[in-house]
Amino acid sequence: MKFTIVAALILVAGFSRFFGLAKTKDPDQLALQQLKKAGSNLSKPHKIEFFLYFKSQASAEAVAPTIKNSGFDVEVRQAAQGADWLCLATKAMVPELVALKKIRRNFNAIAVANDGEYDGWGTGVVN
Repeated sequence: MKFTIVAALILVAGFSRFFGLAKTKDPDQLALQQLKKAGSNLSKPHKIEFFLYFKSQASAEAVAPTIKNSGFDVEVRQAAQGADWLCLATKAMVPELVALKKIRRNFNAIAVANDGEYDGWGTGVVN
């Protein structure tokens, strides 16, 4: 699978304002639209990264097994900025809206229950 790096396609919900797309209410639909515009083949699997942030390493590590048992690869590490901890979940999958919305609901619930925040997902363009 060939991935093309596109810096603008770190498509997490928090970046929608940066792209001037804050009026779109569904961040997953927005991300799919941007991938399509960038030339990504949405019928092929993409390596998708999902970002969950927690106040402590212990909280991030506590949710990792639950996420891993749901079929994701999981890595816990210090966030790039600030004192938070990142639980990075990755999965190769065809980016379909229904599946991404389900993942968003599940990850939001996991994050909120553990004093964390789900910050969306990102992927590169797949030709």
